[in-house]
Amino acid sequence: MKYTKPTYLAFFITAFVALIIALFFDKLDLLYIYPFCFITIAIIYIQEKKESLNFLFPLALIVGLAGGVLIIIGLGQCVPEVSVCISLFYLLYIRLMYIKNEKQKTTVRTYIILLFILLPILYVYDRVMCLVYDEIREDFIYFAVMVVLMLTYIMFALYYYIRNKNQANLWMLIAAVNLAIMNIIITINELYVYERMFTVLAVFCSNLMLFFSLKFMLEDEKNTLNDFS
Repeated sequence: MKYTKPTYLAFFITAFVALIIALFFDKLDLLYIYPFCFITIAIIYIQEKKESLNFLFPLALIVGLAGGVLIIIGLGQCVPEVSVCISLFYLLYIRLMYIKNEKQKTTVRTYIILLFILLPILYVYDRVMCLVYDEIREDFIYFAVMVVLMLTYIMFALYYYIRNKNQANLWMLIAAVNLAIMNIIITINELYVYERMFTVLAVFCSNLMLFFSLKFMLEDEKNTLNDFS
């Protein structure tokens, strides 16, 4: 079974250790282990894909890692830098989704379903933004751009899955759901009130996001056109 390969085991062990550190140690101690979650995912991808690599994915992992490290150091201290890194991360993920779905058509029904799903998500993010506005007032533009791109990424993940319920789009939708939850948790935890369990949940969601985005990238592109709904 592929999940028993050394590279997969290295990711699972690293992810588990990161959770333990988040639960029992200082948040800054995550800097010693958190990067290895991204590194092991990148290694797995390179080993599995070999000749058909898409270098946008490793690049997304690099900028995502940079943003994650800055968040661990302190989001409130580097909002512009975090916003730039994470915004680029979302742009790359949107591009990766487009590449696997560009040949497919859509319907009006898809847009209607998408709208009804997005409305409560937009409301939640609006409330969170209002909650932390005083903390990001000086860097609001940077943060707002990041949030818009984040919501765009979530919207496209929903859109592509509703339009074509294949396995690859399901994996990316799961990754997007984890990112959506993680972003709310991190924003509240870093800019409103700190709670250790929020850090644990954020690390857990981050690891799930990495794992399912890897599955999205490794999914056979020949199967992305097959609807199994």
